[in-house]
Amino acid sequence: MTKEDSTGWVARLRRRGLGLGGAAGSTPADAVGRLTAMQAQEHWYARWSVAQRTAGVPPVSVVDKAFDEGAFLRTHVLRSTWHYVAATDLRWLMRFSGPRVQAGLVGRHARLGLDPVTRRRASEVIVAAVAGHPRTRPELAGFLTNQSIDIEGQRLPHLLMDAELESLICSGPMNGTAHTYAAFDERVPAGDSFEGEGALAELAWRYFSTRGPAMAGDFAWWAGLRAAEARTGLALAAPRLDRRVVDGREYWFVESVVTDMHGRVDLVQCYDEIAISYRPTRDVLATPEVTFPVPGQVDGWRHVVLLDGRLLGHWRVVNPRGRAVVEVRAARALSAAEQRAVDAAVAELAGNLTVG
Repeated sequence: MTKEDSTGWVARLRRRGLGLGGAAGSTPADAVGRLTAMQAQEHWYARWSVAQRTAGVPPVSVVDKAFDEGAFLRTHVLRSTWHYVAATDLRWLMRFSGPRVQAGLVGRHARLGLDPVTRRRASEVIVAAVAGHPRTRPELAGFLTNQSIDIEGQRLPHLLMDAELESLICSGPMNGTAHTYAAFDERVPAGDSFEGEGALAELAWRYFSTRGPAMAGDFAWWAGLRAAEARTGLALAAPRLDRRVVDGREYWFVESVVTDMHGRVDLVQCYDEIAISYRPTRDVLATPEVTFPVPGQVDGWRHVVLLDGRLLGHWRVVNPRGRAVVEVRAARALSAAEQRAVDAAVAELAGNLTVG
């Protein structure tokens, strides 16, 4: 197997495992739950990532309804960034990763003057405000200010994140175009109860069975773990996984037939799991024409066109509210078949994002 062939094999298997093309779940919550956590930095585009993985690739109005009903939630988990998580998974995931994320924020809290007493006072105010009534960020800012708690600069988002990581609040339904926060216990059911080593084993299995072929270092990055923790998790999941050394890299995965996957074009947002789930092997995406997923934010060319799971170019949306016009910039000349596949992907995305 040549290096090009081996890279293509990894990319195609990742595409299959990550459920692109509506293969991850029958509902938006199923799609999110299968991937455990999906980075949702930009909600408007992240909704498309969920729709792409839901059977039939429904319009985002279906995804919006599931989100508003609390079938999946948006909060800070695994790393100090936004993720979608199925409601039934959030409780155990937060128990597992919340303290780890908090530990990584100690220095930031100190620089912002957010000592434990201030954070506790703020959480008490926030909890009282959201009891039985989801609140927007400006509303919560008002409650905190009324209690003489300084929310200037980055203090407010960090106070809200702190309450999330303590399992006190999570996302509520949208209020128009504004996000809300709701009481954690009002939105999150009991769900599974993975603890300690069992939680680590479950997380490793879910990662490698959906994002493989991947390395232990990729898992460490995605899950916010130390290298030793990631190796332990992999060792616990390894009896259920396949292993292959390719180009000197030790990959772990669940075997799947991917010989039928050729000429598949996907338009994915720049924080999609197929790009963001990896660190040492993120270069699997690269092609001779495109070596990095996001070239910057010049003129909005931030999102990614994939051909069989590897980089073909970039896309952007013009006039993203109302009628979405999707523009594609390929990095090389396309064959007639490739152009048809790109055109079909553009039509699917544009039709999907007109709801928003």
